[in-house]
Amino acid sequence: MSESPHTAGPRRHRRGIPRSVAACQRCRRRKQKCDGKVPTCGACAAVEATCVMSDRLVVQQVNVNCECDSLRAQLAAAEQRSNDLSQRCQQLESQILETLSSVRSDIPDVQTPGPSAAQTTVETMSYSDQLNISPDHRFTSRILRPTFSSRANSGEINRSTMSSAWELWRDDADIQVPEENKLSLDHDAYTNLVKAFFERRWPYLPVIHRQSFLDQHLAPFLAKTNMRPLSNFLVNIVCAIASTEKASGYGHRAFFREAAKDLHIVMGTGNIDCVQCLLLLCMYGHNEPQSVNMWYTTGLALNLAIGIDLHRKESLSGQDLMHAEMYKRIFWCAYVINCSVAINMGRPLGIQESDISLPLPLQLTDSQLSESAQGPHITETLISQVTDTSTFIHIIKLRRINAGVYTLFHSAGSILTDSAELDRLRSGYFMQLNQWLVTSPRYIQTLSTFQSTEWFQIAFHHAVLSLYRPSRAIPIPSPDDLRVCTESSIGLISSYSALYARNRIRYTFVAIHSLFMAAVTMLYSLRAFPPLRRELTKPVVQTNIYTFLTLFRGICDGRKVGEKCCGIVERLGNSILSLVENEDQADSNIDMEFQTWFGLRTHTFPSQSSDSRLDGHPHGSSPHFPDVQGDLPWADLFTEGIDMGTADVWSVFF
Repeated sequence: MSESPHTAGPRRHRRGIPRSVAACQRCRRRKQKCDGKVPTCGACAAVEATCVMSDRLVVQQVNVNCECDSLRAQLAAAEQRSNDLSQRCQQLESQILETLSSVRSDIPDVQTPGPSAAQTTVETMSYSDQLNISPDHRFTSRILRPTFSSRANSGEINRSTMSSAWELWRDDADIQVPEENKLSLDHDAYTNLVKAFFERRWPYLPVIHRQSFLDQHLAPFLAKTNMRPLSNFLVNIVCAIASTEKASGYGHRAFFREAAKDLHIVMGTGNIDCVQCLLLLCMYGHNEPQSVNMWYTTGLALNLAIGIDLHRKESLSGQDLMHAEMYKRIFWCAYVINCSVAINMGRPLGIQESDISLPLPLQLTDSQLSESAQGPHITETLISQVTDTSTFIHIIKLRRINAGVYTLFHSAGSILTDSAELDRLRSGYFMQLNQWLVTSPRYIQTLSTFQSTEWFQIAFHHAVLSLYRPSRAIPIPSPDDLRVCTESSIGLISSYSALYARNRIRYTFVAIHSLFMAAVTMLYSLRAFPPLRRELTKPVVQTNIYTFLTLFRGICDGRKVGEKCCGIVERLGNSILSLVENEDQADSNIDMEFQTWFGLRTHTFPSQSSDSRLDGHPHGSSPHFPDVQGDLPWADLFTEGIDMGTADVWSVFF
């Protein structure tokens, strides 16, 4: 049986609901048929639901730039936000810096140094807050603390470990400048201040090279273009130092405030640049010791210089003349400042002489250093010029003598040694000082006080006083020593009077301290040596005291420390004047105060068995002690029965 094949025909479409292009969102979600009617499909209309058509049914207008515009807008907004945050961050950093440097807490009036309010502010922060402070800002906050401060809850005994400078400046507050006092100076004003700096202060400490400073920092600063990171700091701190020479009111403090804003940048720079900036801060600190922590800053500058081996001659290997001379200048500037601050504050020296192999700078001008890049044949000048380093080299020689005297006679570990050896060493230092004064450079015309004949005489007499006044090695000088002290005190005051009469002396804490110690030493000599009192009449003593008071008030220009010095000298002077009239009068409190100013209030004499000089003298005293039988003012100090060789003689008065 056969069948005929099925004839194939066209497949007919199955009847049903016609499919729409795309279902609405509700029908797609419910997986049901959608008739695609607009604006509402049949299924949504039946239940009165909102019908949202599929995107495939909506005709889109193509815009190729729409996404780029959105991204550009987002980028612009992010950049603006970033700029706003950066400006806000700088404002907060400036506020933190100013707060740490300006806030001073109310600390009880005690006799010993201690932290400032800036330190108290940092210490009271939580540990996490301290970590959030930038390390550079932690450095700057310590630099901007006062040099001399008070410390609460400290024993009275600590007073004797500090020099007299602590007692004079510990309650001297820094004067702040309101932020709204903006500097508005023209180019000529900045140029004149920079010129004054190099004429008046640079000869003492040639920290920076003049032409390099003018080209790399001052010119861009005035043009406000292509400034280097340190230009703002360097120009402002140089102008601040120069302003102190012109007694321009609060001008120098305003410049210093602007410079301090960039101090964190200084701490992040290279070693050489950082040392230079720190030394400039120290130069300003000589005039404002309560604005810059001189001890910390000088030590930091010297240690940075030592850290890159500037104290060794090997550091000059491979350097051209320009860089080699600047390296020598920078290190010796750090040495000079550190030595001066350590001696005036009664602190250890930062480096020993035996550790230094770096030679002294050559006697060259900055112009000669600039020319050395064009030709290697540069020779030292034979005749001293105001623009060369002759003054600086001579000051280095003096500071090295000062360091030797301080180490031998005044350091904390000094003890009585062989009397003949002490006299021999002191005679040697005295000859060096005389040689130094004789060979001091002479200048025909100069605007710098440090290049005047009177300043060299002041430096000489100050060194002689340090050599012969009461010290740890020789607590009570001989009559000959006291006579030398009196002559040097009068010489120092005469030189200061000559500078003051010509308006050539300005306030620095070193100048005030040296003048104060000269006054105290002179009065002490008159107190301890009756024959010397008899050589001077009462009007002469009154004149000397009045001259001291006039200089204190004139140089200090209304500062609190000036009146404090005047009060002390006037009180001690009145006691001496009473002795001129009646030698039977004695005041043990005055005697103890003299020892306090010399830092010997708690000095302990060595045992009798350890010093052969004490043998054969009554009461175990040495021939350098005052004779209680011939010197009535000292009779109350050395009471019969006290063994001077085994007892701390000063402890009986407390």
